[in-house]
Amino acid sequence: MTSETGNPVSEDELHALVDRRLDVDRAAQVRAYLDADGELANEVENWRTNDAALSEILSAYAYGEASDIPAPTRVGSSRFGGWPAMAAAVLVAFGLGGGSGYLARGMAQPAGQVADTGSGWLEVAARDVFLTYVREVRHPVEVDASERDHLVNWLGNRIEKPFTAPSLGDLGFELVGGRLLPVGGKPGAMLMYENAQGDRATILMARNAGARDTAFQFSQDLGVNTFRWIDGPLAYAISGFLDRGSLEDISREVYAHFETI
Repeated sequence: MTSETGNPVSEDELHALVDRRLDVDRAAQVRAYLDADGELANEVENWRTNDAALSEILSAYAYGEASDIPAPTRVGSSRFGGWPAMAAAVLVAFGLGGGSGYLARGMAQPAGQVADTGSGWLEVAARDVFLTYVREVRHPVEVDASERDHLVNWLGNRIEKPFTAPSLGDLGFELVGGRLLPVGGKPGAMLMYENAQGDRATILMARNAGARDTAFQFSQDLGVNTFRWIDGPLAYAISGFLDRGSLEDISREVYAHFETI
């Protein structure tokens, strides 16, 4: 990529433009380059939109120790009015046909009861992780899929849960890799998958901050769909820009995989 001055435009410079870290002259050159490449300009604009959304979220919430997470109560209804609003606004247990016993219990769980499970922190964490890394071209993961065994052994040790990476090939998704993340002050793990069209989905595994077990819960915000559940000491969430049906298919596979471990 080169600007109209002939100077190469790097991906780092595109990120710097979004982050307003370029000087005035170089920023103008990069903008002129984007004016001539509508597809890339749209991609950069998506980065900017995601950053704005993430900043809005983080301005209201800060990650700290698990004990910092407020207890959920069913009050408030504003978009970013607090954890209770996050938890209560969009929880819907999806229908299952002949699924496992645990999922079947989730189907019978009234919506109001689901909202009190205190897993809203998981929804927010999963969405933030997805929005942070979904756009990354060069560094979406710390360890790529070529080191699959090392990746899962490393992450499993850190989250104190040995596991293997689910195979989603039948759904058209392959493992990109994963990374270690802090979630609620404890190590968490992220696995990223991608299909042939470049659509990405992330699996977040985190230590349960004390919430009781939950059924499958679906939420949507900032264009990100998420299915999540808590099973004993661990919490799981699958996020993506995918439509609900596609993400549900992935979530079923992921749930079935981890249920056998």
